[in-house]
Amino acid sequence: MTLHLGPSICGLRIENAGSKRKPTLKVSVFSDHRILHSEVVALKTELTWRFDLDADLNDFEKAALIDARFRPVFRRWRGTRDSWHGTLYELLVISVLLQNATVRRSVQMLQALLDAFGKRVQFDSKDLCVMWEPAHMRGVSEGDLRALRLGYRARFLNRLSLDFANGTVDEIELRTMDLDRARKELTKLYGVGPETARILLYPACHQHERLRHVAPWQQKIYSRIFYEKPLVPVPKILSDLNKRYGTFAGLATHYVWEDLFWRHQHKSIPWLAKEIRL
Repeated sequence: MTLHLGPSICGLRIENAGSKRKPTLKVSVFSDHRILHSEVVALKTELTWRFDLDADLNDFEKAALIDARFRPVFRRWRGTRDSWHGTLYELLVISVLLQNATVRRSVQMLQALLDAFGKRVQFDSKDLCVMWEPAHMRGVSEGDLRALRLGYRARFLNRLSLDFANGTVDEIELRTMDLDRARKELTKLYGVGPETARILLYPACHQHERLRHVAPWQQKIYSRIFYEKPLVPVPKILSDLNKRYGTFAGLATHYVWEDLFWRHQHKSIPWLAKEIRL
């Protein structure tokens, strides 16, 4: 993966160097300059946050392993964090591109943006695209973005980029806020309403809470996963999952979701392939 370190871009190779009893990660850093000790400390702090390495999952595991049906899933993914490897801005960019589009279409739009504004880096025999920083978009108009076939998303991306470039929300400060205050801060961003703010709360604050909303596209998949039916009413899904997993309902669904796509990657699941159309 890549990570912005001040004005520089670092390439990172992250490897499993431990065991279940003593989990350890080995991180190799690739840079075009000699890495200072202060930068190593900053990298460690940032990676610990982004991957939620300090999370205490004991209470979640106790609740999850009671679930006889999904116990194999929770055991298979034990220790997995609900984490996001990038910045809050990068997550929002992807969220905008996912709106009202198939996964294939979202991938096409992101690739067009990366080709236009991203940067390619080579390290460790890898060739990766690095997403642009918000300030880079100051001179980019909505028309420029529409030319990349983003449709109405061009307006959202343009305004969001300016919000981040102008410091409308401080991502680092968000990490220290309680949930209610963080919600209010996130809704200062263009196009971010209460529901989007709710989705962003865990990546922004790393605090678990009960499920409050299920989108129509999620409803279809949750119905298949948890009920083996084409469509189950949203109120029932929310009630059942919150009753079963409590505060960790969101995390539990992420485990089951991750397992679903992992199984699909190894052996195609026809109904899922029809939904995502990748």
